[in-house]
Amino acid sequence: MSRWQAVATCCLVCLMLIAALVQAQEVLSPNAAPDHDGVALGVGFAPDPLSIAGILAGGGIDLGLEDMGEDCRGFVTAQPDFRINVVFPFPFLRLIVVSDSLLNDTTLVIRSPGGTYTCSDDSFDVDNPTLDFHDMEMGEYNIWVGTIAPNVAAQSTLYITVSEAIYPSSTGLVMPFAAPVITPTPAGVILPTPIPGTFMDERAEPAFGEIQLEHGFLPDPFWEVIVGGGAVAVPPHDAQADAADQPQCSGYTTGRPQVRLQWTGDSTRLRIFFVPSSSSAADANVSLAVLSPQGWVCNRDFAPGFTQPQVEFINPVAGNYAIWVAHESLPNMLVSGVLYVTEKQYYPTYVPVVASATVDHLVGLDAAGPPTQGSLDLGADFTPDPLTLPMTAGGSIDLEANNPSLEPQVHCTGFYNAAPNAIFRLNVPLTFIRLFFLADSNDGDATLVLRSPEGRWYCNDDSYNAVNPTLNVIDAPAGTYQLWLGSFGAEASIPGTFYMTQTDATPLRPEGRIRLGRPSE
Repeated sequence: MSRWQAVATCCLVCLMLIAALVQAQEVLSPNAAPDHDGVALGVGFAPDPLSIAGILAGGGIDLGLEDMGEDCRGFVTAQPDFRINVVFPFPFLRLIVVSDSLLNDTTLVIRSPGGTYTCSDDSFDVDNPTLDFHDMEMGEYNIWVGTIAPNVAAQSTLYITVSEAIYPSSTGLVMPFAAPVITPTPAGVILPTPIPGTFMDERAEPAFGEIQLEHGFLPDPFWEVIVGGGAVAVPPHDAQADAADQPQCSGYTTGRPQVRLQWTGDSTRLRIFFVPSSSSAADANVSLAVLSPQGWVCNRDFAPGFTQPQVEFINPVAGNYAIWVAHESLPNMLVSGVLYVTEKQYYPTYVPVVASATVDHLVGLDAAGPPTQGSLDLGADFTPDPLTLPMTAGGSIDLEANNPSLEPQVHCTGFYNAAPNAIFRLNVPLTFIRLFFLADSNDGDATLVLRSPEGRWYCNDDSYNAVNPTLNVIDAPAGTYQLWLGSFGAEASIPGTFYMTQTDATPLRPEGRIRLGRPSE
């Protein structure tokens, strides 16, 4: 073979390799619209890690047949699953995929703005893929999430972070802290018996009862209205954390837990967070302290710039989780709100809202009018609970037409009479009350409006996937409330029963089983 023939042969081989690589990459369609939209990523993005939940991994294209590299494997779709537009040259950026099921093995493929493909299968000795980028090129990064097994659609979450301390199943994602080292008591030394109520006692009866949940529980999220804060100081259980970190275990709470969770089953995550019912500065200083089977976990703010606390357990261990809600800085400062438990990717600012939305003003209803169907005076322990009253819903005033500027999500719709159907007076404030209406006939579609003593208006049309209206009020102040019962159709007259309760009764199960928002005796 002559020198020129050798050169020609070498060039031909190179062209064939390039053609093969181009052909392999053409099976993916980076310019197609991603299945799960995208996000622009700039300096200081929050929260960090940023999580994109609900990405459906898997597809029909076998990357193992495309010769794209040793780690480019798994089954994906042609179009990307997600796209990030990097608008800042991050010195370091890490992307992690965590499957929602322990049984699914996911992979990760990313195409950079220059057209280079980078892949990952397993990382950090687990089945979750991780890709790191240094001195990033700005532009669009297309992301595919695959599955090792064919014909599998796996729910997964993509995490994006600038921290090298965060990795699959890391404490950076979970945000726990190491339990303190316990020094054994020397033999023969008798320790004093702590006075009940002066220390955090996980064995004490929980103030708001016990929760029994197992993997796959429904509805998810589980929630309960509770009151936190107290006189007992939270010890610095995270004292061994890095001195540069802000201590998370702090504040003031009660000696007994607010709630004890009995957890069973195998899950990839268990997330617990607390949303105060008020956004005031005092109520924003709230923290969570959880004694899990593996030790203490505490949190003040679930992400930079957000004040609601959240803790998360990856692959949670079965057992008891004693949960305290504390006020960060002041003793005996009580704070009420909703405690959530979820296996999903909900977080405090993205969760189904328990308390009904309110508006400042409604036109068409006469709050000063005399009630047409009665009035009540109620104390803290009104009985029976649920309280039931026969009432008739409907009227001629079109609430939606009188208030065209209101957003649909406040549910202020229906036809009402101007005067309230009933008024009730709370002699004391209540942590939680629920109001709903059940029509006598299945074809009765009623609506509901409530005006609180401070002039806030609550509205609802449908609830619980049915036409029965429901309102939840957290931190109901003492005073006079006006109630209107309307109909979705004009000039309808709908007889039925009005319910008011402090229990977990709903239109689906109106009898009620447990009291919400009040500590047990």
